[in-house]
Amino acid sequence: MSKRLGADYTVNAAEEDPVQAIQRLGGADAAIALAVSPRAFEQAFGSLRRKGTLVFVALPADNAVSIPIFETVLNGITIVGSIVGTRKDLDEVFDLHARGRTTVIRETRPLSTVNESIDDVLKGRISGRIVFDMASTSAEVAALSREEVRAAQ
Repeated sequence: MSKRLGADYTVNAAEEDPVQAIQRLGGADAAIALAVSPRAFEQAFGSLRRKGTLVFVALPADNAVSIPIFETVLNGITIVGSIVGTRKDLDEVFDLHARGRTTVIRETRPLSTVNESIDDVLKGRISGRIVFDMASTSAEVAALSREEVRAAQ
């Protein structure tokens, strides 16, 4: 999916070490850590080239990230945090999307599939996001209610 969306290079972390793969390409100028996993933060840090920047967006549980201070200083690494965006940031994102500069990858499913959907996410079978269709869920509930009424008669 990343290639289809325009990525020049992709790394499948299930098949190879992402830090080594990115370093073979010369290292990253910047890495944005979005996952709450300490390992993801450490891999993002390890993928940086000299004078790179690591942006913490998500926050790992219990501050459990190990960042080597000596390497950080020696290599001139910058670490910054980003907690939330402003209304202006949100307006800019909507504007970018309206101009066709972003792509939303989503799959619509009825709410009745929530358990299977969670399983699909946990097993990595979903690309993008799942959106639950509440209208179809309302129809399913109404149909179920009618069946329950008939069964009770």
